[in-house]
Amino acid sequence: MRQKKINDSELLKLFKQGMPQKDIAKHFGVSPVAVCKRLKRLIPPPKSLEKLTDKERRFAVEVVKGRTATQAALNSFDVSSMNSAKVIGSQLMQKPDVKMAIDDLMEYHGLTRSYRIQRLKEHVDHQDPVVSLKALDMGFKLTGEYAPEKHQTVSAQFVISDELRKQVSESLKELGLMSEVAKKEKEDEE
Repeated sequence: MRQKKINDSELLKLFKQGMPQKDIAKHFGVSPVAVCKRLKRLIPPPKSLEKLTDKERRFAVEVVKGRTATQAALNSFDVSSMNSAKVIGSQLMQKPDVKMAIDDLMEYHGLTRSYRIQRLKEHVDHQDPVVSLKALDMGFKLTGEYAPEKHQTVSAQFVISDELRKQVSESLKELGLMSEVAKKEKEDEE
């Protein structure tokens, strides 16, 4: 019987430390695929996935793959429009069970919170200011430090005197900007 190349306890230890699977494969002298398959056997899928429906589960997997919530909803649900997908994606991202499943899946795939923070820190400390600022922006978004956007609709009505209306019409006529319809309306008023 041949000896296993991968020591399971050492593999789990390196994985928990946040070492990428590629580096773990080099450490043991095996392919990254072998490491991935071994990890799947050693670490069962997160229990939080069991609480979700099939479509919610697909949504969580799509988000972990890097898709936006809208794109994940388009891929997971029978949606006819982009607006519907936005609404569904937004609603699902608010559900505690879905959030937990996404966090568990990220950890399952080696994207632990400490690993993500470490990688983000590397980009924040980057020499290129564009990379650094983008990393800071992402960090602020992830922690929710941006204030929510507020949109207000303002409507106003203006009362224009007849004298001002005539002056504007004459100015537009002189500039050649007044259309034939506007000229006819003006003639009808007089």
